[in-house]
Amino acid sequence: MPRHLAICWIFAVVLLTSCSSEPVKNKPILEVQTQPKQRMPAKPAVKSYGLANDQASNYLLNADTFIQSGDSQSARKQLDLLNQAELSPEQRGKFNLLDGQIALSMGDAEQALQKLKIARPALLSTQDKINYYQSLAFAHLLMGDVLPAVSARIKLGNLLQKPEQQQANIAAILDMLSVMPEQTLTAQPEIADELSGWMSLAKILKQRHQPGADIGGQIQQWRLNYPGHSANADFLQAYLANSPVSAQPSEAGLASAPAQSAGATIAVLLPTSGPYATAGKAIKDGLTAAHRLAASAAPQVPLKFYDSAEEDITDLYQRAVSEGATQVIGPLIKEQIQALAASAELTVPILALNHVENLIQNNLYQFGLSPIDEADALALKAHGDGRQSALILVPNTAQGERIGNYLASSWQSRGGIVAGMQNYDPKQHEIVDKFNQLVNSASYPGGQQPARAVLLSANAEAARELAPQLKYQQNADLAVYAMPTIYSGRPSPVQDAELGSFHFCDVPWLFADYYGGPLSQSALQNSWQGLSETVTRLMALGIDAYNIVGRLDQLAGSPYAGATGQLALSGDNRITRKLVCAQFKGGVPVATGFAQ
Repeated sequence: MPRHLAICWIFAVVLLTSCSSEPVKNKPILEVQTQPKQRMPAKPAVKSYGLANDQASNYLLNADTFIQSGDSQSARKQLDLLNQAELSPEQRGKFNLLDGQIALSMGDAEQALQKLKIARPALLSTQDKINYYQSLAFAHLLMGDVLPAVSARIKLGNLLQKPEQQQANIAAILDMLSVMPEQTLTAQPEIADELSGWMSLAKILKQRHQPGADIGGQIQQWRLNYPGHSANADFLQAYLANSPVSAQPSEAGLASAPAQSAGATIAVLLPTSGPYATAGKAIKDGLTAAHRLAASAAPQVPLKFYDSAEEDITDLYQRAVSEGATQVIGPLIKEQIQALAASAELTVPILALNHVENLIQNNLYQFGLSPIDEADALALKAHGDGRQSALILVPNTAQGERIGNYLASSWQSRGGIVAGMQNYDPKQHEIVDKFNQLVNSASYPGGQQPARAVLLSANAEAARELAPQLKYQQNADLAVYAMPTIYSGRPSPVQDAELGSFHFCDVPWLFADYYGGPLSQSALQNSWQGLSETVTRLMALGIDAYNIVGRLDQLAGSPYAGATGQLALSGDNRITRKLVCAQFKGGVPVATGFAQ
């Protein structure tokens, strides 16, 4: 594979899942104080590390912490304080791993490989081994060497414990191999058996778009040929479920796109001007990223964008249909969705990107980042944690009132007791006072206080105001479950350091363990970094909108693992989302699993 093509593919398609298998942790920076030198009696020369060993460990820990937080310059300064000749073999291994990761962060893959090759992974801790093989795979990819990168991923797979991490690793391996020509994927005698199995499987999967190819039969034979292969289990089934045989793109996580016909388009009705232009751009970026990835595997129906802020939405829809639209994505604004439902015969299916309650129309599907799904996830999580009663605290706004009703309804539908509800004015910084009033005035049937949940709607600023107060309420019978608005979608370890008491449920796209590959948040970092934090999640909405628009009718019986959640179709044509829950650890959200 030509190196320049590989590098282009890497930056355009995949940045892997992460250079860490776990979310960033805000580890304390340790101060190392140099002990004053004392004149000591001469002793026989003995190989010992003593105090220097402890000091070195602290410097290495600090460097690791800086790398995890993205501060490579500070990490470099910590390593520069060390004399490698004085390090133990284990510390030298850690030093070279960190040195290689710093080189990777600077884009110097060649230097990174030199450092990683002398890191001696056998001497590293399990977590450092995981970081080592992820970094090694990344460095090889940057150099355009796919097979060595896959080999590193294979070794990584033997270290991963969580099924979702193993699944993401399998998807990454198959994604890397999917760009290689078939003749390169043909098994060669000198290639190790497990790598040979991966190459053989990737070759089979590349044939999915060829008419008449017996993919099922070939996979069955592959299972017989490689009975102990790590992909020969539920993981392969899950991979194929997200990237079905009938799908056009071969990459994992992409859904079936409509068959291409001359002049056909997918019309996208989004605001590219006016007050909602920023939101429209985030969704557009997600749509185009998903379309571009799919088009790299097979021809796709083109996207055609229309500015929904410039024209009557009904006229715009009819114009799009007359110009060849076979499907329509958008609009975003609720009033425009209502106008379409009320005044137009929808001859072409619409995937609207918001949700209007109690609105049902033939050929109209509603898909948005609805707080209904977020409230359901919180209630499900709290109930699953054994909470029996709930205290609800929301802003005194129209949106806050709606969210309060969603939370109460979802909680009560699961048999929970609402022991109190209180609102607060975000502008008056009164959330602490209102929280205390709520906790102190709550009443419980029979007078006995059961295990409680505080169901909270707040932004990040309000959550940070409330966090210190929760220290005084720390006991086993009270836990806080917050709407995802407490988290910006971008780690802020220092600002969020005190949010350890908060549970929240959010889109899988924010967690590398739950949504990896070429459309993951890390892979698309260059795109979303230029967006406002308030609209970052809408990029994930765009990704999913493209990937499900061709399979809307299938969602009722076959949920789709998307960037915004596990997606399914309800009876009123609303796409529901099952979310990933998380808790702050060291100021960074750590995923704990899907709400259940």
